[in-house]
Amino acid sequence: MTAAEIPDDAPRLDIGPSDELPEGEVMRVDAEDSGHDGDIAVVHAEDGGFFGLDDECSHESVSLSDGFVEEDTLECPMHASAFCLKTGKPETPPALTPVRTHLVTVEDGRLVLYPGTPHPEARTS
Repeated sequence: MTAAEIPDDAPRLDIGPSDELPEGEVMRVDAEDSGHDGDIAVVHAEDGGFFGLDDECSHESVSLSDGFVEEDTLECPMHASAFCLKTGKPETPPALTPVRTHLVTVEDGRLVLYPGTPHPEARTS
């Protein structure tokens, strides 16, 4: 998604330098900081991309930011449901319901979170 495709009124939050979130790691952005209705897990995927998912597993009330990055998924630390980073869809049970995605971009070396703006692939799936 290019900057031109992001709605002008989309909330935008600078969450820090992109090089401070190591590949394969996850950080939690609190709802109070993002203005969103829940915490958001920001993931630096193993392929180098950055993604955002609702932080709460759709199966149990467990923080996904405490989970594990496995290729292009974020695995819940409690029951190992793995959620696709691009679509939010669960790829393994017991979770059956997707979590919402949130667009994350890198702009001038900084991570920018767009809370409530879904990843482009989540819109088409």
